[in-house]
Amino acid sequence: MYYLIKGVVFNSKIYKEQDKLVTIYSYECGKLQAIVPSAKKITAKLSSATEPLTESEFMICNNGFSSKVVGAKILENNSKIKNDFLKNLYAIYALEICDKFIPYNMENKNKYDLISRLWQVLSDCKFHKRALIAFILRFLKISGYSFLDYIKNTNISIDKKTVNSIKQLSNCSGNDVDILCDVEDNEVWNYVESYLTNYIRRPSLSVFLQKIERTNKTLF
Repeated sequence: MYYLIKGVVFNSKIYKEQDKLVTIYSYECGKLQAIVPSAKKITAKLSSATEPLTESEFMICNNGFSSKVVGAKILENNSKIKNDFLKNLYAIYALEICDKFIPYNMENKNKYDLISRLWQVLSDCKFHKRALIAFILRFLKISGYSFLDYIKNTNISIDKKTVNSIKQLSNCSGNDVDILCDVEDNEVWNYVESYLTNYIRRPSLSVFLQKIERTNKTLF
């Protein structure tokens, strides 16, 4: 059976010698995995359309046992993010969280739109870390893991200024990221990362991002 979907590539890895196995989050049917035949070859037509952070239109063939990508057309390459080292890291961090929280074969158009919106915001905003935090908080809320609800229902001790920052970021649209005032980005980040580990293993990029931030503070 053949079907056409629009999707964002979460990750890809080598499958056998020349193929790739990609995880796609699609607008129509949620998260799925598919084999991309011969995608590791230099001349492969499907290689660029099946790279992480790329939004593409895919033609999928499903034989009842596995899915294959037999055609693809790039809709959004997100080159502004891919060509910026730090933006790229934050975007991949977001994808790792999404992949761990989103179940297979369950579509959610609100989540898809939120992920697509993050790429637009990261491309142009000044406060990349703040954009990522705001995304995570909104993503957790629509996934049923609201951090604000967690704070209300537990005895966790967080100072009022940080709670206010969490509230602002939880309700932040992409247009507001650069104009929010008195937001404790680093404090919120630490609490959110700690909260995430209640449900998933700490994202693999977490330590690396911390090292980069410490290096930047030392240099500047």
